[in-house]
Amino acid sequence: MTTRSTALSAPKAANGEPALKYVQANGLRFAYLEQGSGPLVMFMHGFPDNAWSYRKQMQVFADAGYRAVSPFLRGYAPTEIPANGIFHPIALGKDLEALITALSDDGQACVVGMDWGGTSTFQALATAPSAIKAAVVMNTAHPISILSHRKNPEYVRAVFHVFFFQMAGAESLVNIEGLPFVDYLWKLWSPEFKNDEHLRSIKETLSSPGTTAAALKYYGGLTDTLRAGLLPINEMHTPTLTIYGTNDPTARYSAEIAPLFKGPHKHIILPDVGHFPHLEREAEVTALITDWFKLHAPV
Repeated sequence: MTTRSTALSAPKAANGEPALKYVQANGLRFAYLEQGSGPLVMFMHGFPDNAWSYRKQMQVFADAGYRAVSPFLRGYAPTEIPANGIFHPIALGKDLEALITALSDDGQACVVGMDWGGTSTFQALATAPSAIKAAVVMNTAHPISILSHRKNPEYVRAVFHVFFFQMAGAESLVNIEGLPFVDYLWKLWSPEFKNDEHLRSIKETLSSPGTTAAALKYYGGLTDTLRAGLLPINEMHTPTLTIYGTNDPTARYSAEIAPLFKGPHKHIILPDVGHFPHLEREAEVTALITDWFKLHAPV
């Protein structure tokens, strides 16, 4: 495993700011941001992003009496890069389960995840439901949707990056000075969102040695486990809110997973929203998350 430098230019902990901490979970040393005290709420980021993505939501939940935690996913600096090179969804689900075990007093947490963070949440909901009191998943393709549409040309075009990132030499095209591919994806997926400070933070994360290579390996991990039929497509009984933006390609294939939810479930499509709902519609989405947890996992 590779230990990473913590010298990121993201905002440092201060009064009212998350603190950067570390914990051992599922065989890795995870870095995470923490703010507040009380019942645990986990915020799981996606790509191209980092744990600072949820800083506004963390503040709201800390003020409301929760312990808000946002980990840097496996391979994302300053979390370690796994020596075994495993980045598939099964490992992501086990990471989330292990993080909850390590950080929660009662072995449970509320969970918010989007993109790869949503993949880890779907996986844990299927295999470790007792660890999650209630969940919110945003703009995440469920395995059943991927399997159903992977031969659909429109779907393939919409998620071109999944295939591009698995091509030989992809890292050398992405991991170049200035990381223009990060700018491109943010403009493509969330064209109305502008936050230069956050984009600088993301680029610093991805510029750390080994991080971009690790982040791209998630896509091969997903394809390999789908091809091998290893991903469980189980019913989910945990109260789960799913949020999708109309401008995100995952939205058009999201309704078909509804039959898998056997517990309380609400599906929301936000008009004119792209890939990062919690940033594009910060107040609205934060309120949706807060209300869902108040209803299904009251403090």
